[in-house]
Amino acid sequence: MAQQAVQWWMALQSKNPGAAQLAALEAWRKADPQHEAAWQRIESMRSQLAQIPLPVARAALVAGPASKQRRRTVQLLTALVVAGGGAALVRQSNPWQVAMADVASATGEIRTVQLPDGGSMTLNTASAINLRFDDRRRVVQLLHGEILVQTAPDRMGRPFFVQTEAGLARAVGTRFTVRQRDKDVEVAVLQGAVELLPADAPQAARLLQAGESASFTPLQASASPPLKDGDAAWAEGMLVVSHMRLDDFLAELALYRRGRLGCDPAIAHLSVSGAYPLADTDRILTSLTSALPIEVHRFTRFWIDVRPARNSS
Repeated sequence: MAQQAVQWWMALQSKNPGAAQLAALEAWRKADPQHEAAWQRIESMRSQLAQIPLPVARAALVAGPASKQRRRTVQLLTALVVAGGGAALVRQSNPWQVAMADVASATGEIRTVQLPDGGSMTLNTASAINLRFDDRRRVVQLLHGEILVQTAPDRMGRPFFVQTEAGLARAVGTRFTVRQRDKDVEVAVLQGAVELLPADAPQAARLLQAGESASFTPLQASASPPLKDGDAAWAEGMLVVSHMRLDDFLAELALYRRGRLGCDPAIAHLSVSGAYPLADTDRILTSLTSALPIEVHRFTRFWIDVRPARNSS
């Protein structure tokens, strides 16, 4: 009901409603008490929702009812209406930015796109970017998730940057990954070099060469362990790990599937190694039960717990 109310609100905000449309809304409200309750929820938030830029609603409508952009917009607004979230939170929150992203990948999807300058970019699961290419520079804004960037020579000589919450990563003829989940930013260079420019400390700039990685904050860039074979295997649809704790492995695997994937603390320390095709995460979980003393308990397809095997000592 909240979703339907949001759709009505979007339609009314994006154009001048006619008498027929207003009558249809009135009929929908009277058809069911829950319809009216949902609309009253919208009314109670009208002053907040009115602050959301109209191009957002217009873009979602122009894209068509079956478009991914419209579905994301409706889903996010519905969640905010149900939770009573304010428009200021909507405009500033990462979920809102992700919903409006130029390019995004779904949970479990690994997507490669061509850039306007001839380069390419692969988005890992649940990732989103904006593209800001102009006459002076090429900027990819990473909103959430992880990307693998392959830059191309630019005939205009424009610098290439990835913008993150921590600052800028400037590519120097290179192939590299940038990962931003929550507040942590990690950069790894596969080829060429990347200069890290912390947002609040330009003097702390750091140049990474091929094979190097760093954790990135607005104040500094701290060296991380050297890259290992398979660190960017996700771009080929593989999760490659060596002696990774089980709880860390499951946390990584959870990024590629919807719902909860829990790990019992009693088995969190167990070690996982191998190469796992990400196209079938259920198969990965099944394979783990053959290698480790664990059991996979499926309560629903979206709620899974990994626990010690009952016959293990």
